[in-house]
Amino acid sequence: MDWSDFYADQAGRAVRPTFAAALVRWRDARGPATGQAIDLGCGDGVESRALVAAGWRVLAIDADARVVERVTDGVPDADRARLTVRRASFEELASFDGEALPATDLVYAGFSLPFCSGDVFEVLWARIRQCLQTGGLFAGQLFGPHDDFAAWPDVNTHDRADVERLLHGLTVLQLDEEDRDGRSFAGPKHWHVFHIIASA
Repeated sequence: MDWSDFYADQAGRAVRPTFAAALVRWRDARGPATGQAIDLGCGDGVESRALVAAGWRVLAIDADARVVERVTDGVPDADRARLTVRRASFEELASFDGEALPATDLVYAGFSLPFCSGDVFEVLWARIRQCLQTGGLFAGQLFGPHDDFAAWPDVNTHDRADVERLLHGLTVLQLDEEDRDGRSFAGPKHWHVFHIIASA
């Protein structure tokens, strides 16, 4: 899928609310300390750049052919050593035999995991959980079955019971379910989204 139109539509946006809330949770627990973060499906890189600017070490991952250019644009030279950008699909991360994701303090997956093929989602989710260090945070979204994007090929969805299954064993700090008509970059859309923050 070519996401260029979506990225153009999102130009100049602020960081997403679930991401901002996760950083507040981190600061409440750890103070100003920063650590290692993974921005999984980093897209236009807004959250990756925000993390780097705040002092985090960041691994930004996306399958888009222009991911390096998109994410590094505007990052000061002095901060570049704390930013690693990797082009990889979710399927590649799930099939990798070694350490696909390094040990990390924060995994942010902003509206990206629903676009992981259902055939490999469970493997990828296991890898996400395995890479989180004790006290580390996961923040991101999963789509519910009522979402209009559920009809798209290779989009995966989860009802609330399944979301709770996926989060079992984590400390759930936020689980907000949104099921409403709204808009997307392509026009009117019904959204069914779970906004999640959870701690390992």
